[in-house]
Amino acid sequence: MRALGHGRAAWGRRLVPAILASLAALAGCSGGEQGPKERVVDLGGGVNMTLVLIPAGTFTMGSTDADIKTVVAKIPEAKEEWFADEKPAHKVALSKAYWMGKHEVTVRQFRRFVEATAYKTDAEKGTAYKGAVVVVGGKVNPAEDATWRNPHFKQTDEHPAVCVSWNDARAFADWLNKTDKTIPPGVTYRLPTEAEWEYACRAGTTTGYQWGDDPDKGKGWCNATDRADGEEAVPRRAVFNWDDGFLYTAPVGTFKANAFGLYDMHGNVWEWCQDRYGPYKEGDQTDPTGADSGEVRVVRGGSWDEYATYLRCATRLGALRGRRYASYHGFRLVLAPGPR
Repeated sequence: MRALGHGRAAWGRRLVPAILASLAALAGCSGGEQGPKERVVDLGGGVNMTLVLIPAGTFTMGSTDADIKTVVAKIPEAKEEWFADEKPAHKVALSKAYWMGKHEVTVRQFRRFVEATAYKTDAEKGTAYKGAVVVVGGKVNPAEDATWRNPHFKQTDEHPAVCVSWNDARAFADWLNKTDKTIPPGVTYRLPTEAEWEYACRAGTTTGYQWGDDPDKGKGWCNATDRADGEEAVPRRAVFNWDDGFLYTAPVGTFKANAFGLYDMHGNVWEWCQDRYGPYKEGDQTDPTGADSGEVRVVRGGSWDEYATYLRCATRLGALRGRRYASYHGFRLVLAPGPR
């Protein structure tokens, strides 16, 4: 398993008209033919959550040997085996359209869930594996008592909820499945599969990032470790060569959206996926779901304190489902056909 802290793809778009029309007909859908279709979910108490319709399609998931050699060349101390879990690059078909959170779940939205259910997170119950806050200069400030209420750095209601375990994210989805009366049978809220996540992150691109292959051209796209954050404590080529304006998390939607209308798919917080972490299967796949059991789950997207290498579309890491790194872990949901 790759520890937290540490391609090119051929992509063809293919819609499934009947499923797309069915999902688009759900209550709350808006958006013109030329723009993203959105569904606004009423969480109660004056709190909403917006989902974006992601069309069905095919893409190449993961990285090739050439992709990984390019990544390793940017970091003198890196080894190719660090990224071996991104291989083999393989064609994936997603046959059904699905809705995905426009943003990472915010502090405001998570608070609404907690207030409605009296839910206590793994961190609050003391059952979570401990995490830490990384601060300027590479120093680590232990924060074993950190929770989503107090991650030991300042947040507003519009920042992404952090200190959230996989179990906590799953509980949020379960709550929505019980309370949202507008969803038809056979459609459920859940965490995205990592195939759904990578497809949505790429949004039709074939490069390492949404903006291309050069990390230094990504200013305005994401919140991650940059020169202002890392100072001289991190290798020059490991950080983004610009200042994103934030030391810790940023309010969701601060940076550019991708072609599907999704924000913060690179950086801000690592996002939990449904799948158990493990090697990719060989060969082409249709609607891969991953194993829905096991303690180690996939996280995607990188976070505010990650180096450029770990914010690529293909980057995948494993984390214990009870882990709630104080500053890194958050999530977004999908609303999709099939079981949770």
